[in-house]
Amino acid sequence: MTFRRFKSALVAFAAVLTAVAPAQAESVRVLVAASMSEVIGALADDYATRSPGSEIQAVHAGSGVLARQIQQGVPADLYISANTAWVTWLTDQDLGTQSRTIASNALVWIGTEPNPALTARTGSGRIALADPDAVPAGQYARQSLIHSGNWSDLEGRLILATNVRDALGWVVRGHAAHGIVYATDAIEYPDLQVDRIDSRSHDPITYEALVLTPRGADFAEYLLSDAAQEILSSYGFLPPPPTSE
Repeated sequence: MTFRRFKSALVAFAAVLTAVAPAQAESVRVLVAASMSEVIGALADDYATRSPGSEIQAVHAGSGVLARQIQQGVPADLYISANTAWVTWLTDQDLGTQSRTIASNALVWIGTEPNPALTARTGSGRIALADPDAVPAGQYARQSLIHSGNWSDLEGRLILATNVRDALGWVVRGHAAHGIVYATDAIEYPDLQVDRIDSRSHDPITYEALVLTPRGADFAEYLLSDAAQEILSSYGFLPPPPTSE
């Protein structure tokens, strides 16, 4: 065999290997609010079964932390925030295209004793919540405490977490007597005592999915499907608020 024929045979063999090799899964990188860190895995698994060849890579942290990472150039295809403010902050900088409300949530007091809201106000223990200056859960909590007239009395007892899941952990591990978290966080720990916070005392808690690249658009659309909404509901999330016509 001449060298030219040998080279041609190698090229043909390489082409055959390329043709039969399994297709590389398309990775969709999703930056998601920490309060969705549990449910996002179930959503990713279900999406993968419905969209063969696609794979969700989720990174979860506080909504503000993630928004700043996107602004600094961290690669992402979809951003899911626990409020609209950070989505607006990004879109004002021409980062992201369309956004959709995919779910909502509720705020609760948690503690290890009955009536955690009452014992927090009358007791002396530490109160854990997410940092109001950076995290939506903390912002909602501060709004509620200001609305009830308790912010100034309780502010000195607060310990601030980088995200709502850390605030939950401090109560679960006994580092704080009380906390304010989302209802979806508390549902994972049935031994905790829970008091629902009046939703009229704070802004509506909605989760916004902001499409950053075309690869993120399909997963954003999936999140509004009946299948995805059923998974979200099973983790305690509420449906998106009805849109006004």
